[in-house]
Amino acid sequence: MNINKLAYVKEEKYLGVIICNDLKDDRDILRHLRNFYARSNGIIRKFHHCSVGVKLRLFHAYCCTTYCCQLWVNFNKGSYLKAKVAYNNMHRRILGYNRRDSASSMFANNAIDTFDALLRKNIYGLKKRMFNINK
Repeated sequence: MNINKLAYVKEEKYLGVIICNDLKDDRDILRHLRNFYARSNGIIRKFHHCSVGVKLRLFHAYCCTTYCCQLWVNFNKGSYLKAKVAYNNMHRRILGYNRRDSASSMFANNAIDTFDALLRKNIYGLKKRMFNINK
């Protein structure tokens, strides 16, 4: 810019989202994964004695929030699967389910969205807000 040289970086965190020079979203998914584990382990540590209803409410409030997941379009399948497995496993741990219990029945019985459904709802909400912006 004019006489100042711009610094070249491989990645930058902007508004909480990691933007990489290769335009892949894997680093941001891993950032989300670390935050998700931290929030989930906090719920397990602090609220292990609470009822299932309270744990479900806490899981929904603190673990089902995926900030800017609507922007994830270019990522490796492995990164996405890690996030999905973490979501399923931490749901099991918070509610005291066995590792071998079916994730589908857990989510259905507790009225919690699966990871895929959660992302689809967030993407739909973004599109809906974008198209209603000029109305």
